[in-house]
Amino acid sequence: MKFIPLYLIFFFPFLFNAQVDFTNIDDYAKAYPKKTATIDELANYFLLKEASELEKARMIYVWLAENINYDDHGYNLKKFGDNSAEGVMKNKLAVCAGFANLYQALGEKLGLKINTVTGLAKGYDYEGDSYDNVEDASNHAWNAINIDGVWTIFDATWGQGYGTTNTKGKLVSKKEVGNDWFNVDPKISIFSHLPKESDKQFLSPTISFETFLEMPNIDPTAFSSGWLNADELLVKIKEKKVLDIPNYYSLSENILIKAPIERLLKKGKPHTFTIESIELNKVFLIVDEEEWIPFNKTSEGWNYTLNTKTPGTFEVVAKMLDGKLLILFEYEIE
Repeated sequence: MKFIPLYLIFFFPFLFNAQVDFTNIDDYAKAYPKKTATIDELANYFLLKEASELEKARMIYVWLAENINYDDHGYNLKKFGDNSAEGVMKNKLAVCAGFANLYQALGEKLGLKINTVTGLAKGYDYEGDSYDNVEDASNHAWNAINIDGVWTIFDATWGQGYGTTNTKGKLVSKKEVGNDWFNVDPKISIFSHLPKESDKQFLSPTISFETFLEMPNIDPTAFSSGWLNADELLVKIKEKKVLDIPNYYSLSENILIKAPIERLLKKGKPHTFTIESIELNKVFLIVDEEEWIPFNKTSEGWNYTLNTKTPGTFEVVAKMLDGKLLILFEYEIE
């Protein structure tokens, strides 16, 4: 399940593979009739399309995200039903294991080198340090696919939508297909997905269970926007440095960001913010929830340099073209 509001208030739609135009592949995957079909029939349809390994993985990802719904009823009752690949294909309903199982079955039919991975994800039912090891804490399943000799991460469950909690405390899913969990670098997925088997991290050195619990929960688009660098953060983690990144929030696709990566800003020093997006109308810095300071408009987007000796809280807020206001970042000067 993709759990945006609950597992993480940090979420941007995904920009990885932005340089690849999947329009033709996506349209082909979506065109397959939504009537009941077998795994073989769907795989044969995909095989009719000349495609690279990545494009094959994309067809499956898109079809799953569009056609399989998350099983809210089963999740709420803890009675998950038939999550075999065949069962999911028939019922068009699944929890994470079902999405991963069907992804693997279709991937194998298309000749992909694909694995189902189980482990701990910082999602809807994430309970932090409530467990002593990753085996007991495991709560999610996803896939790893070897694309042109490199293993990357695919999570069709989180790609098909997200979950909220209703007034009765029950999970309610919303179908909102996104690209954020398609073809994710393992150095990025590790901030929210920890496999039970360390070799499925595809990292060297690997991340321990204890370290994973201490790591901030970061969505892939915090990296794809250019704001964060996974290599730099993993070096800090290896050196046991505390990562105190600011809270950051939902925006939309097609955004590039340069902004401080430390939540606590130093007073009396310049801190520069640059935001580029075709979907924004204005950007503001809000000081202590009172003073609204507009960013400077440029040909590429908006920028502002904060330099103050006055302690306080600072929020970067964007106004969308439709007038909706979204908080992007929260910082503090002590």
